[in-house]
Amino acid sequence: MAAAIADEGGDATFTAVDLADEAACDSLVATAVERFGGLTVLVNNAVTSGDGRDGPVTLVTTEAWEATLRVNLTAVAWLCRAAIPAMVEAGHGSIVNVSSRAAERGTPGLAAYAASKGGMNALTRSIAVDYAKDNVRCNTVSPGYILHDRRDAGLDGDRRRRLEGMHLTRLGTATDVAYAALYLASVESEFVTGINLPVDGGSTAARGLVLG
Repeated sequence: MAAAIADEGGDATFTAVDLADEAACDSLVATAVERFGGLTVLVNNAVTSGDGRDGPVTLVTTEAWEATLRVNLTAVAWLCRAAIPAMVEAGHGSIVNVSSRAAERGTPGLAAYAASKGGMNALTRSIAVDYAKDNVRCNTVSPGYILHDRRDAGLDGDRRRRLEGMHLTRLGTATDVAYAALYLASVESEFVTGINLPVDGGSTAARGLVLG
């Protein structure tokens, strides 16, 4: 991705870190501030589901629960904590947290994941309130079903029709989510803070009607 940005004339750098490590989160933000002379945008998009060990709450081990919350929620708090002072110094900032509809509508077998995303939504509102005085905004994007090259390589037949039937428009792509994050990160959305923006092809509005 960094190479693709550079090919288009942009300036980008890539830093690999373990977001389950508090010091690494601090280092990531510090690297960005040093490399670019400041920081005004943070997008929290990393996600885990306990290495595939999520499930109903009675089946989720403490290890899987903590691993999921550590990346999906605690790391978000760490990164925001590290980034907000740089945004305050710059005079403005925008934080975009990528959440999930699972935070608001139960999904079978995803107790830890749903809890972590629900916590993210609450943290978003808290940050929006606490740092409005500093001109720092915080919003959430909640994607619907997003097509994935590997997972959906063989998607066809009944399953595809069922998934398409859950949407008023079409199945989503990563680009749809990126455009939503771009809007919330930009000055064009400077009057928007503390919201949860569904990017789901209308499935939130229509799900009850379509599926009964």
